Amino acid sequence: MPKTMTTLTLPQEQEVLLRTLLTMDGKVDQLLPLLDLLNDPEHPMSELGQALIEALQRIAEDLRMATKLREEHRAALEQANETNVALSQILKEISEEIQEFRSENHTLKQQISEIHYLMFSPVD
Repeated sequence: MPKTMTTLTLPQEQEVLLRTLLTMDGKVDQLLPLLDLLNDPEHPMSELGQALIEALQRIAEDLRMATKLREEHRAALEQANETNVALSQILKEISEEIQEFRSENHTLKQQISEIHYLMFSPVD
């Protein structure tokens, strides 16, 4: 029995946006009475509300500072990575130069050895 394939139809952007706004609207509607209670100076919970608001403000400030610090650390890390790459290149060049010096040194050592041999060998 062959299966019939159905096409997938995605909702349009405005439908997704409208659905999202409707769910957000319901959440905001739930918060409005609570905000009214917190803003009422005669309500016994106004001190608690003020303490909560201050705590949230401190948390928000801490988050801003942490974000700033994270960005500074990221910039410092990128700078350190760039420096590391540059130093690695310098070390590679120095290593190549040392290898060339070793090769030249070996060649000179052989030449000196040959000269010594010729200088101190018996003459016939």
